[in-house]
Amino acid sequence: MSVIQPIVSFVLALFVAAGATVALAGRALILQPAASVVPAWMLGCWAGERGGERFHERWMQADPSTLLAVSLTVKAGKMTAFEFLRVVVNDGKAVYVAQPGGAPPTEFVATSQTTERIVFENPAHDFPKRVIYQRPGPDRLMASIDGGQGSRERAEFAMAREPCGR
Repeated sequence: MSVIQPIVSFVLALFVAAGATVALAGRALILQPAASVVPAWMLGCWAGERGGERFHERWMQADPSTLLAVSLTVKAGKMTAFEFLRVVVNDGKAVYVAQPGGAPPTEFVATSQTTERIVFENPAHDFPKRVIYQRPGPDRLMASIDGGQGSRERAEFAMAREPCGR
């Protein structure tokens, strides 16, 4: 056994431990990165209305493990609120980072995730304690915030896909 073989085996074991897929194609070794936990189905431009306000979220992918967004609310033709948003991967979990009005970031860690729903939680935060995104259809996005499991404090933001760049 050459000295190279144990090194190659060790490197391959590290990739597999990190969740990479290792495949042999003839004599070539192909390493594919692990599937991201970032909910790519949130990407795009979304808008909805509630109580005389129109709200928008614009989500883009910065890299395979980061989504960036800006959210804004307009009432009577004037912007009344904005928020910088991110979904990043930290320790293998999706983390929602909110900065309403440009405030310091608040993090919410994903506690539940499927291909059409993700729940982010921060039990130490005053309100909201949970941020939930779900995709009820290919051109629909529902965001909601609440005071935690069983809380009556809840706000929902139903959105439809809209053209970007407006």
